[in-house]
Parts: sequence; structure tokens; C-alpha cells
Amino acid sequence: MEAAAGIINPVTGRWMTKSWRFDTLATEAARFYRSIEKRFSVNVFHPIAATRFCLNAEDAKRAGRRSRNPRYAGVLGDFAEPSGHLGPFRNAHGCLHIHGAAYVDLPQVVDILRHYFSSLGRFEDAVFDYEGLKPHGSGWTYGGEHFDRVIFCEGAALRANPWFGDLPLTPAKGETLLCRSETFPAPDGLVHHGKWLLPYPDGSFRIGATYDEQDLRPEPTGEARVELREAFAQMTASPQALEVLQQPVGIRPSTRDAKPLLGRHPEVPGLFVFNGLGAKGASLAPTLSREMHAFLFHAGALHPETDIQRLFPCA
Repeated sequence: MEAAAGIINPVTGRWMTKSWRFDTLATEAARFYRSIEKRFSVNVFHPIAATRFCLNAEDAKRAGRRSRNPRYAGVLGDFAEPSGHLGPFRNAHGCLHIHGAAYVDLPQVVDILRHYFSSLGRFEDAVFDYEGLKPHGSGWTYGGEHFDRVIFCEGAALRANPWFGDLPLTPAKGETLLCRSETFPAPDGLVHHGKWLLPYPDGSFRIGATYDEQDLRPEPTGEARVELREAFAQMTASPQALEVLQQPVGIRPSTRDAKPLLGRHPEVPGLFVFNGLGAKGASLAPTLSREMHAFLFHAGALHPETDIQRLFPCA
């Protein structure tokens, strides 16, 4: 979903739970994006300080327990008591500092990789025609070419796939606001205060994100703009001017069990899927891509919580 800012966050959700496989995923993601920076002389990976504000007394109790839990050592700092406000933000119930967060400039990453693979003759920007994919011998043909394997990486469009469309994908629309403010002193780091706020070096910042499983149209909505503006007003200690520059929209390829969908088709040889990364593609993709590659070419095993065979126990 986070097309303009892939956020890598160690602690997610209302319950401040440590992200699934975070220690492995974050280390490999940082290494992967640093390798892109080095190879293409760009700056796409941005470690950033992060603060999670508590929204009520129960939230604060939970935060205190998390900060004392050895499992969260190195991820969460000490719990900071309520102080009325912290900088420009309300701090009625205390907050936690989070270590290990980062954001990735995904549009730049995607653009770089598209140009790179295009230069090698390995990328074509075209609409895929399912009916044009035909079984042939031990593989498949498409557009006059033969392929041993076909891997579908379609995001939310998977639901229209004739081979994998029945997988339990639950797409969810998300909208954010890219903003400026003449009065609001943007923080140095990522802030989670009901919604998240991510500052950029040029003084702009993003507020996000909404969640809607019903309206999957790619257009921005007035309802989402109101929701995010109200969230900004709730997180700030005093009224602030807010100029909306853009309202990006994305469709998260989420799943029912909040785990990705990787692996081979249970019945049709040569067809594979790589999907279901939800809103965490920036952190998940480097590790899951490596694991998928090992699975395809070196007889490696997929993580049991990502392998779609978990959905077909009798296959």
C-alpha cells in the first residue's frame, strides 16, 4: 500500500505487537536497500526515530508492560510519562520511543529497477492477458515465448486471476495525505498518534492511513480526507494550519490470516504466486523474494506461514 513511503516499523497495530519476523526481515531489508543505494548511487533507505503515543489509560498500561518485556529489548525505549504535550503533539497518556524504524523511497526503487531490467531486455510494461498464457509441454507459452515457470505478483488484482483468484486475499484501500504547514513544526521522526505522521527533509509530511475493505476504487475520497485531517487535529496540542498537496491512494493486498501467499499451484504445474504482503511490502519483500528464489531454483523450503500449502492441507 505504501507506494510513496514504505515504512519499516518494529511495532505495529493497536496492541503494539512486535512485527512478524521483524529481526530477520529488518536486517535483510536494510542490507538490500543499501545495496541498491551503492549500486545505483541513490539514497532510498532512511532510518528514522519513531515515537508511539498512547491514546488512553489502557494503552499506557500495555505500553509499560511492553517496555519491560525482554522480547522487546532493543526495539522499545523506556515509557515516558504523560506531560500534557511533547513538542507539538498531545501527550495525555505517555509515549514510547521505538528503535529500528525506517522508511523507503519506493517510487524511486521501482523506477530504478524498471529501468535496469528494461536495459537488460527483461521488463515489458504491458497489460497481461490471462487467455494468452497457454500450457505447452512441461511449461507455458505467452507472446510466442516459452517459460518453465510463471510467477504471478499482482497485488490486489489477484482476485481476477483464473488460477489463484480463490486465495483468501482481502484487499483494503488506504489513503494518505501529503501536506505542508506554515505553523506546524514537523518532528524529526516518525510519529504514531492514532494515525502515523512521517516527515520529509523538504518540510512536507504524510499523514496516514485509512482502511477500507468496501471501496476499492483507485480514486481518493472526501471522506478519507476529512478522517485524516481530523486525525491530525487530534494528535496536535494546538490548532495548526494544514495544506494538502496530494492524496495518494493504494490498495493493500492483505490476507485473512495476515500472512503472505507464496508458493506453487496445488494442481497446475509451473504456476506460482507471490502476493499478500499487505502494507508491509517494504520490509517483507527482500527476505520473501530470497526465500522464493531458493524455493524455485534450489529446492529450498518456504516459511510454513507463507507457503500457500497451508491452505490446502490435503493437497
